[in-house]
Amino acid sequence: MTFKRFYCTILVLILLPGLVYAGVEWQTLQKIKLKSRALDVAASIDGTLIFSLTPGVILVYATADNRFIDRIPVADGYTRIACAKDQRLILSAADPAVLEIIKYDRIYDIDIANRAFKGAPDAKVTLVVFDDYQ
Repeated sequence: MTFKRFYCTILVLILLPGLVYAGVEWQTLQKIKLKSRALDVAASIDGTLIFSLTPGVILVYATADNRFIDRIPVADGYTRIACAKDQRLILSAADPAVLEIIKYDRIYDIDIANRAFKGAPDAKVTLVVFDDYQ
């Protein structure tokens, strides 16, 4: 092997790692068909909820349940959505220039069938006490 060929081989081996690109593995977890065009999407700070802004409504998707859980009606014209701490959504519109801040709270359904209770069975509010931690 000549010196020139040896030198070129060493140079290629030194430069080769710089030319190699790292890849990523990925997989689609779920694809959801929307009934209307999504204008913007944001995820909650903890990643448990995804908010899809569509004209006139925010669709709320629960990642743990893999399903839409609610709709938040909003005025038309908003084009951007962002999540902030303390469970707040920030909506913005360019024309007219408007910001709207929405506070949301997650509501959980608790099955109380066949459980002891006081009061009317069809009451609007149900308080549940978890006190049997055995």
